[in-house]
Amino acid sequence: MKSLFAISFSLLVVFQSVGFGMQDIFLLGRLVQHAEYHSENYGDDFFTFVEKHYGSLKMEHQKNHNEEDEEHEELPFQHISCHHLSTDVVLVPFEISIVKVEIHARQSHTFHYQNLYSSLEKFSIFQPPKFA
Repeated sequence: MKSLFAISFSLLVVFQSVGFGMQDIFLLGRLVQHAEYHSENYGDDFFTFVEKHYGSLKMEHQKNHNEEDEEHEELPFQHISCHHLSTDVVLVPFEISIVKVEIHARQSHTFHYQNLYSSLEKFSIFQPPKFA
């Protein structure tokens, strides 16, 4: 379940970064209908259709077929927009005066060595089981 969730979110990020939106997904049906129209009337295969609407033949196709302008506007992936986030950074000089306070605490400097691991020498950690 976690992998399905992770894959779906990663696909969402990829589609958003490329620029696909939900509107484009809903308009895929119109893309198929218009491709069938071109196949019936002009004998175009799908790759020629894509070249005429999204590729290098787009300008020539728009000049020759002005009657299809409304249909072309309803095709997906036709939005030409650039979404850049512009931010302004304003540096405001602001100083906070911090009062330095010195704290003197008396500490006893007596240190006594304590052998904290001597108990390991007296008793063996690993002993065989004892029967009562």
